[in-house]
Amino acid sequence: MSINTSVKKQPLKSDFFEKYGVLVGLGLLIIFFSIKTPRFISARNIISLLRQISILSLLSSGLTFSMILNEFDLSVGEIAGLSGVLVVTLLITGYSFFLSILIVLIIGILFGFLNGIIVTKLKILSFIATLAMSTIALGVNYFITRGKPIYGEFPAGFKAIGRGYIGSIPVPVIVAFVVLILGVVLTKKTKYGRYMYAIGGNIIAAKHSGINTDRYRILGLTLSGLSAAIGGIVLASRLGSGQPTAGSGYMLDCFAAVFLGTAIFGRKVANITGTFIGVVIIGVLSNGLTMIAVPYYYEYMVKGLVLIGAVSLTSVLGHSR
Repeated sequence: MSINTSVKKQPLKSDFFEKYGVLVGLGLLIIFFSIKTPRFISARNIISLLRQISILSLLSSGLTFSMILNEFDLSVGEIAGLSGVLVVTLLITGYSFFLSILIVLIIGILFGFLNGIIVTKLKILSFIATLAMSTIALGVNYFITRGKPIYGEFPAGFKAIGRGYIGSIPVPVIVAFVVLILGVVLTKKTKYGRYMYAIGGNIIAAKHSGINTDRYRILGLTLSGLSAAIGGIVLASRLGSGQPTAGSGYMLDCFAAVFLGTAIFGRKVANITGTFIGVVIIGVLSNGLTMIAVPYYYEYMVKGLVLIGAVSLTSVLGHSR
């Protein structure tokens, strides 16, 4: 009697779409919009697209740090909005350019650090803690602005952050690229990144292996707050004013980008590179829908569907193994 010891392998097609399905979707989107309007793939529009997604990239990169640890940071949008208002207020009050930037970055770090302390020491779920901190940031924002935009004369250096160019590349794109590279190095090339992934994979096992899990959870949420502050500064410079509601619309897009990124290459975990590809997908959707004159309310519907699809895809891939 012979025993069949062969192992049934999964179809190659399944492996391919598990790893590259999101990239295929991005390619199909680009082809679709290019057919609908040839201007979509022009160099001018590509530069414009990169500038549009730079702020989303900054906020989403920060959110990725917390998501690696399985912590949800719902405060990134409001911290960004508050940061933009604060930097504009400090500048028109008479503070120097560098001091204003430094103060706002410290405040962003402080918000992220407080999120981490609340989550780790008070044992409150990050979903609840960061939602509460988001509400606090919004309240401080309205206390400063009374709900009205803040305008003024700003230094040339501040204007350059959001609207300047180095050669033909917009400065916001360069800032986002630098943060992206630093994020990749931190998560892939240092022990901090390895420990963060270990905690996100199994916090109990990480704790038993000697990792100070609370320290790294605080670090992840602090980096999220810092990135949100950077994004808020760039956003205020680009708008040329402090808009009280400027950061409110970013949270949905950030989470959609991160969840899309978890499906890149079949990784099923948050990662900086995947998040950037998710950001590009969101940017291509927004830019393409605008160029073909789709009403803005349909854009919101599409983004909501994309978020549902991203979470569903992550869930399916998570159960596939």
